[in-house]
Amino acid sequence: MDAGASDGSGPRLPVDTSLETAPPVVEQGPAGAFDAVVTVAEGAYRDGAHVRTVQALTAAGAARVVVTVYDVHAGPTSTYPPVTAGDGWTVSRDTVAATWGGAVAAARPLLRAPLVLVQDASIALPDGAAAALVAAVAPAGAGGTVPSDREAVVAVPVVRTRDDVVASAGAALVQGTAPVAALLRGHPAEDAERLPDGVAAFAGDEPCFAARTAHLALPVRTVDTRTAVARLTRDTADAAGGTCVVLPLGRVYRTGTVRERRIDTDGADALAVWRDRGDDSAERVLAALDLAVGTVAADPAAAPVALREPVLRAERGPSRLTARERGERLRWSVRIAAHPGPRGDDWGDTFFARDLAAALRSLGQEVVVDHRESHARPLSEHLDDVTLTLRGLDDTPVHPSATNVLWVISHPDLVTPAELARYDLRFAAGPVWAERTEAATGLPVAPLLQATDPERFHPGAAEDAYAGLDTVFVGKTRQVFRPVVSDALQAGADLAVWGEGWAGLVPEGVHRGTFVPNEDLPALYRSARVVLNDHWDDMARDGFLSNRLFDAAASGALVVTDPVPGVEELFGGAVLPYRDVAELRTLLGRRDMASDDERAERGSRIGTEHSFRRRAETLVDAVRQHRRRRTT
Repeated sequence: MDAGASDGSGPRLPVDTSLETAPPVVEQGPAGAFDAVVTVAEGAYRDGAHVRTVQALTAAGAARVVVTVYDVHAGPTSTYPPVTAGDGWTVSRDTVAATWGGAVAAARPLLRAPLVLVQDASIALPDGAAAALVAAVAPAGAGGTVPSDREAVVAVPVVRTRDDVVASAGAALVQGTAPVAALLRGHPAEDAERLPDGVAAFAGDEPCFAARTAHLALPVRTVDTRTAVARLTRDTADAAGGTCVVLPLGRVYRTGTVRERRIDTDGADALAVWRDRGDDSAERVLAALDLAVGTVAADPAAAPVALREPVLRAERGPSRLTARERGERLRWSVRIAAHPGPRGDDWGDTFFARDLAAALRSLGQEVVVDHRESHARPLSEHLDDVTLTLRGLDDTPVHPSATNVLWVISHPDLVTPAELARYDLRFAAGPVWAERTEAATGLPVAPLLQATDPERFHPGAAEDAYAGLDTVFVGKTRQVFRPVVSDALQAGADLAVWGEGWAGLVPEGVHRGTFVPNEDLPALYRSARVVLNDHWDDMARDGFLSNRLFDAAASGALVVTDPVPGVEELFGGAVLPYRDVAELRTLLGRRDMASDDERAERGSRIGTEHSFRRRAETLVDAVRQHRRRRTT
């Protein structure tokens, strides 16, 4: 429905094109107190998108929350139902502003606290982020937390897009009359998370920042929200003689876009004030990551008549180049099929990639993890020396200039000879499959089993939270009644199950929960008398030993699993296969013949022999050898 169309629901007010000039009136009060301004696009406001933001800011300690609504797509005759206050917030006006800057300007006179947090409803902050932003701009002696040669009077968070790549780590001015460039745009989140607190950017360009209220500048009127944010944050920092700092605060996400792909004469005029201004913030921010400023080009996604934003390409810094040339430190992109963000947090691939990344880093390598939506990163993938695909569900495109490594850890039946041929190096967690596939295709495929992290999965005493557990299974149903659970029930096991989908499928009292946090798994495995495991049919057939076997056995547990070639010999009695319900009943009724000390020694040995560090050493050695052969 057009913004000016009538919905027949009562009086409507015309779009507000004014720019309120009245300043804030800061009252005496605690130096760390803050007010919050929640800006929200008109359509999102009608859907209630601002409510969660208001609630979060109230919980974070905001003295007052002002909601202010805008529509950058409004026409001259657009009308809207009145904007109204709600539980926990007031409104700047009952009218909808024509620009984001107009919305902030309308809220300014209502501010009273010494600090202010401006947050658009399209920006989601994790717990603690609002407090960190506000604390960063508090005056020295009043809780300020960010060291700087000049006082931080504006603080902006690193903002990610939903595919977990950086949308902006602050903004740099690369040409005086052009829009600002978003720093680290298109980089993996790990790059931005390595930034030290207090690194200064020229300005912000995402509608979320904290500032000192008394210096909050008058916004400019333009439909280009990025330009409005940049001017407001830079003007505010200039008014206080301070700086704008960037804070990596974890999962700060933006939904939607602030890139309108158009600019008005107001926006062009707003940029013209920086015509003769210099800025070295790009060099400083990138230098903190041992990167250097490379080519600056116009955003290739913009149409010829649209707003052309600069894209700042980062290149390797001096020590990166030296380490790369010597083969001492390479940059690895570990690619997984899990979704980014919270949706992928409970995927096994996610935990596997984190542990492998930590092991590679312990060997001096640089590692980023790319989820299924970021397997291609056109603005930063040129920095990657190695791409390591942990092959599960997704066939991933190879990198055109990196060393491409494939490690098949599950679902081997999905892998085709054509896919294998695209890679420089190939590994498989199933030795049987590796041998058969190499013979069939003529392509080298080296066996490389899955692994565990002995820093977490190691023997120890049973823990109170899981005391008294007998037989345990942790896993989802996979939309079927998994055979090992069905067999255990038929065998009369004293069974406890954790995982999604089991409610109503197993007898009352058997299902103990839908999820065990990964950090709690070692305690559960250590405390259980027996841990059950099973495999997909193709994995069992081809010798793909599941990651659970390594984790549980390294914790000192006795594991019972479906048959997999070589499993008994590999784990030295810690893992026992069964073939039918009768054999499972026998195994469950038999006590582990090993003593507590022997179980502890067995678990420690398995953790050492099958650690992620051991696997990482194999991968690094293979990649170095391949790269040496390629250059000789």
